[in-house]
Amino acid sequence: MIEEQGVIVDVKGNTAFVKMQRGTSCESCVARNTCHGMIGTNEVIVEADNSINARFGDRVVIMVGTATLLKTGFILYMGPVVGLILGVALGQILAKQFAMGLNPDLLSGILGVVFLVITFFVIRLYGKQLEKKEGFRPVVVRVV
Repeated sequence: MIEEQGVIVDVKGNTAFVKMQRGTSCESCVARNTCHGMIGTNEVIVEADNSINARFGDRVVIMVGTATLLKTGFILYMGPVVGLILGVALGQILAKQFAMGLNPDLLSGILGVVFLVITFFVIRLYGKQLEKKEGFRPVVVRVV
C-alpha cells in the first residue's frame, strides 16, 4: 500500500485533484497514468476518489492499494510478453501450414512485433476502463 500527502487544488463531483511532490513511489506506481506532471517541476496532479468529501485547500493523504499495484503490474508486464509469444508462435504455424515461401523466422518476428503493438493498444484501452472502476484509482483516505 502506498500513501502520499498532497493538497487538493480542485474538486469535481466525487473526484479530487491533489497536487503533490513526485516521490520515489511514483516510479513504480501503476496508477501513474492518472497523474499529470507540471512541466519543469517535481509536482504532479493526481486524480483520486474523494469519498470523504475533502475540500479545496485541504492537506490530504491519498492511497493506492497493494492489490491494485499487483493486478495492474501483472497486466502491464505480462500482457506484452504474452502478445509477443503468441505472435511468434502464430508466425511459425502459419509459415509451416501455408508454405508461403517466406522464412518462418522472419514471419514470426514480424507477427511478434505486430501482436506486441496490438497488446499495448489493448492495455491502453483496458486501462481507460480501469480508471473509471472503483478500486483501481487512488483514494483520499484522510485530511491531515
